[in-house]
Amino acid sequence: MKTSQYYLYLILLFSFFWLQAQDSSTSPNFIFYLADDQDLLDYGIYGNPKVHTPAVDALAKEGMRFTNFYTSQAICAPSRSQIFTGMYPLKNGCMANHLPVKPNLKTVIDYMKAEGYEVVLAGKGHVKPNSVFQWSKYFKSVDNRYLPLDKLENYLENIKKPFCVFVTSDFPHGPYPKISEYTNEDIYRLPYDRGNFRKLKTGYYQNIRDDNAQLERVLEIVEINGLVDNSIFIYASDHGISGKWGVSEQGLKVPFIVRWPGVVEANSVSETMLNFVDILPTFLDIIGADIPQDLDGKSFQPTLKGNTRRF
Repeated sequence: MKTSQYYLYLILLFSFFWLQAQDSSTSPNFIFYLADDQDLLDYGIYGNPKVHTPAVDALAKEGMRFTNFYTSQAICAPSRSQIFTGMYPLKNGCMANHLPVKPNLKTVIDYMKAEGYEVVLAGKGHVKPNSVFQWSKYFKSVDNRYLPLDKLENYLENIKKPFCVFVTSDFPHGPYPKISEYTNEDIYRLPYDRGNFRKLKTGYYQNIRDDNAQLERVLEIVEINGLVDNSIFIYASDHGISGKWGVSEQGLKVPFIVRWPGVVEANSVSETMLNFVDILPTFLDIIGADIPQDLDGKSFQPTLKGNTRRF
């Protein structure tokens, strides 16, 4: 091989790997794990020394923990509608539980599909109508309760294109088991504990423990399939159970953790005030897509990269 051909070969090879690196940095996968009805303060990493949340706590040490993240309504369907549409419930139509969003509304599915992503829901649905939420794939909960972990594992083993997967747990939402590993003495009393829910705390804690086991398995599947480094993993709860149906802080403020290896600083904390409507614009910003003007949220990608100023 002539010297000129050799250098041309090296240049082409370098260009190929450079382009591959650019593609992987601008087209990460998204894995969003959403718990159901869990208070911000009911995590070890958020200050509860008695509850069993080692998977969430470990994830926070690998990524960024947010202390001022909010949902606009402490109700399951309206809360989820904000994540999927980037709009407040009053605007997207899902302003009360079980109401559908407006017909012909564009969602994370439409925007991400247009950029070459598969958009998948695994677990609890709770968003309507089906004509709007046409997921690339939808894996229903098992026995209307447990995450479809086998189907999720099979999907992640075989997917060959960028993906955005929402893993939506039914836990720790009730019903709460009567038999629990916890006693009343095991419960960490929160400053706002009151009412009948105090009597259900042992079952609630058991559901939290069971959900932690599901999250551990999801994280294991992600790691086994070599998806840690090229995926943004997000953990959140849709709202707090203690403030459900109301406008109190314990209902509206939610846990939110982001792991993005090589970008998000490990074991970091952000006090930036954010909302669920900011998630979709952030996803679009990260992959270099246009952010529609009619979305209510704004991208917080700069926050993930260490900028403390609110955008």
